[in-house]
Amino acid sequence: MGQFLFYVYSILIMAIMKRLIYPKRLGLLFILSTLLIVTGCVSAKKRFERGDYDAATLQAIKRLRNNPDSKKARQYLPLAYQHALDFHLNRIKQLKASSDLYKWDGVVTHYSQLNMLHDEITRCPGCLSIVKNPKVFQSELNSAKLAASKVYFESGLTELKKETKESARAAYKLFLTAKDYTPEYTGIDTYIEDALAKGTVHVLIEDIPVHSRSLSLTNEFFQNSILEHVRNLNLTFVQFYREADVLTADFVPDEVVIMQFDDFVVGQTLIKERVELIERDSVKVGTVKTSDGEKPVFGTVKAELTTFEKTLVSSGLLDFQIINATTGSTIQQRKLPGTFVWKTDWASFNGQEEALSDNQLALTRQREAFPPSPQDLFVEFTQPIYNQVISSLNRYYRQFN
Repeated sequence: MGQFLFYVYSILIMAIMKRLIYPKRLGLLFILSTLLIVTGCVSAKKRFERGDYDAATLQAIKRLRNNPDSKKARQYLPLAYQHALDFHLNRIKQLKASSDLYKWDGVVTHYSQLNMLHDEITRCPGCLSIVKNPKVFQSELNSAKLAASKVYFESGLTELKKETKESARAAYKLFLTAKDYTPEYTGIDTYIEDALAKGTVHVLIEDIPVHSRSLSLTNEFFQNSILEHVRNLNLTFVQFYREADVLTADFVPDEVVIMQFDDFVVGQTLIKERVELIERDSVKVGTVKTSDGEKPVFGTVKAELTTFEKTLVSSGLLDFQIINATTGSTIQQRKLPGTFVWKTDWASFNGQEEALSDNQLALTRQREAFPPSPQDLFVEFTQPIYNQVISSLNRYYRQFN
């Protein structure tokens, strides 16, 4: 299992590198921690017999730390370590002889694994009496990291020379990987900054016009909410601007987000009135005194109930577009609807109160509520539109990250 995990994770690391996902050290740490964890489950002998040499070595080390006189651990530690050493050095030899451009990823992984085994042995006094000279490959590891850095740096230069935003973004990730291998790589920070600048998409979000002949409305909350959201996305390769931010005449965006309302209505009023005659039988209407005492009197009660329902409907349709600023072509266009309905209910009655149910009686004690202001209604119906705008921006611009 241990050797199998090592094979699998080594392949994953190399695949990750070739797809330009640069935090490789996290993957390496994951491999090492996994091997350390799994060693606690099976004996060193069983792991050795299965060919899990790294895990067998770690299991023997663990046993000797707890019991320096363990016969099985003392027997299998030198055997497992030697086999692990041979395995990694063989793989390193094969990788160095291969034509794979990114072969140094695997070489770094194998040397790192060997150095980890060395460190674990040297931190185990009982182990050092058995494996007297565990081998460390720090200079070899440093050379492999430098070789890997060169490969990623040169690949980054190749991408950068293509002079497209997409290739610049690829170059940026390659340069970061080169720096991750060798932080002091000459001039790497300058190239990272250059690739980032060339790979960034600059997006202008135009102000949204609001025209109403009868109402004084502002879309400031709606527009500011969109800008605040997109800026908080922290997308590496996308920068958002509003018109007020762009003061220089020479600023040329790559893309422009244009939003305008095709139409909207605020507070369209509808009042419904309903008159209902209510009659109930066998209702207690009073009492009467008899020779046997006071008794209830039942009868039929009637009432005329008038219910009122007032609704204010606010709705609109936003035209949402993303435009290529260079060609003027439309990248994306959608019509985004939004609606908000505000409602108030109340009632009145004539006749006998006993004819009404509890809910009907409660409704007669309500009064017509004051509606929200037109500005508040405007904000409410733009909320579902805002959600659709954010969803569209998220889906489209996250592809550049």
